[in-house]
Amino acid sequence: MRRRPEAAVPAREGSPRLWGVEGEFAGSGFKLSDCWLTLGRDAAQCGIIFPYDAGEISRKHCSLRFEAERGLFLIEDHHSSNGTFLSDGERLEPGVIYELRPGARFSLSGERHWFEVQI
Repeated sequence: MRRRPEAAVPAREGSPRLWGVEGEFAGSGFKLSDCWLTLGRDAAQCGIIFPYDAGEISRKHCSLRFEAERGLFLIEDHHSSNGTFLSDGERLEPGVIYELRPGARFSLSGERHWFEVQI
């Protein structure tokens, strides 16, 4: 039996969340927890689902979670075609888990889809 992906849940102020800054999800907040939340175009694998015609986004692009013990967010790129980038322009190496501090921003596939992790 195939496990369903963690669903995106709207976040309230003061809880760990992923905030859409620019692009498809600008102005939307999603709750982050210790479970991985995946972004991409494939509804069977992702909790935050981009439109199918958003070809710059991979079917399973990247995943995030919040590590409460350390107050850090973790992000991993899933070998996406066009990459996941930190605000300084660094492209995440696929399959490597990176730590993000609250307030850190990242983009999917370049400059169009920006997100920020917040508490």
